[in-house]
Amino acid sequence: MSAERLRLALVGYGRMGRAIEVVAAERGHRVVARIDPEAGGADRAAITDDLRDEVDVAIEFSVPDAAPGNVARLLELGIPTVSGTTGWAEHLGEMRALAGRVGTGFLWAPNYALGVQVLFRLVERAATWFGRVGGFDPWVFEAHHARKKDAPSGTARRLAELVVAGTPRKERFGCAPDDAPPPPDLVPVGWVRAGEIPGTHRVGWDGPGESIEIVHVARDRGIFARGAVRAAEWLAGRSGAHTIGEMLDDLLAGKEEP
Repeated sequence: MSAERLRLALVGYGRMGRAIEVVAAERGHRVVARIDPEAGGADRAAITDDLRDEVDVAIEFSVPDAAPGNVARLLELGIPTVSGTTGWAEHLGEMRALAGRVGTGFLWAPNYALGVQVLFRLVERAATWFGRVGGFDPWVFEAHHARKKDAPSGTARRLAELVVAGTPRKERFGCAPDDAPPPPDLVPVGWVRAGEIPGTHRVGWDGPGESIEIVHVARDRGIFARGAVRAAEWLAGRSGAHTIGEMLDDLLAGKEEP
């Protein structure tokens, strides 16, 4: 392990919080606070001042309505925060600015699976190449469990943003019309919610007589927990807002510690 043992607070103690607790113990860390006003098993219902001296890093996986307040409170207390809650992108700029002002480490990502982070790099490069070759039409599709509240997923949104950025004449992404072909400037994004699907993301390019797909399949939610704990290890000792891309750069270069 590349980081010293950490005292962690879990903000949101649902399935992800419990999975993170297991991974944290495997990597030698200690969960000292479980905060969730609704989840059974949590030992706290609110983020209180005393956490400032008890916690090294907080890992926040709650719900979209609660995430901005949770993150702001943690940052103001000076607790470095890793957040994986999706569906509140309109507040992220504000949180990153707050992290810079108060000098507290903050890292948000829509998906902490390290394979997904490599997927982003692959799609970014592929979109640029297909855009230069021409004649290929891109699309994005994702599937998740029936309880997921936001659609499309934050990961699918990021993939679609990368495709739009790399493809000439594509200016936006979203649902294709029900009763007409997709507009030429649109990258169509589709999704399904069913059962217990942990998460599947597909990005494809279809051209005359050939097609290519890049697919990531999550077989176990533990991949997200492992990535989130690795992010907490990486963020400890850092200040201000960071991206998971910075963390991946360090991993690829063989360095993780600040």
